[in-house]
Amino acid sequence: MTSPASIDSSAHVTIEVRQATLNDAETLVALLAEMDDEPTRNTTLDADGARQIMEKMGAYPDFRAYLVFADGIAVGTFSILVFCSLTHEGTQQAVLDAVVISRARRGQGIGSVMLDHALRIAGEAGCYKIALSSNLKRMDAHRFYENFGFRQHGISLAIALPKG
Repeated sequence: MTSPASIDSSAHVTIEVRQATLNDAETLVALLAEMDDEPTRNTTLDADGARQIMEKMGAYPDFRAYLVFADGIAVGTFSILVFCSLTHEGTQQAVLDAVVISRARRGQGIGSVMLDHALRIAGEAGCYKIALSSNLKRMDAHRFYENFGFRQHGISLAIALPKG
């Protein structure tokens, strides 16, 4: 699914969103490394690892990674999982994950186009909501999500499990 869109700015930029493929693994790894605004982010994910993860994601019927391009250059990524559960009588819902815009391209409206695309995917799948979680330290991202229309809904709790 490719979706071209334009954003308003002094310099006209064309935004395209498309599903990522295994051939995009290096690009995804590079973008994900910019998630926490830490140039030396400690990550062991490489292109081979990303391809393996994408193959596992492909086992789910509606779990995909996407790339966002500005004038043909990859500047962002997100993943979305669409699923149903026993709540809300099995109505579909979506989880947005691994949302990143390259540091150099933040604040240019690209993220809004990206989220519009994610909402369109969820809406076309019949989802009643789309949720995301974000690390507490990502205050700029939280402001962006809130300005876009996301609201805190409940509380997210997690526990680390031993690797097995």
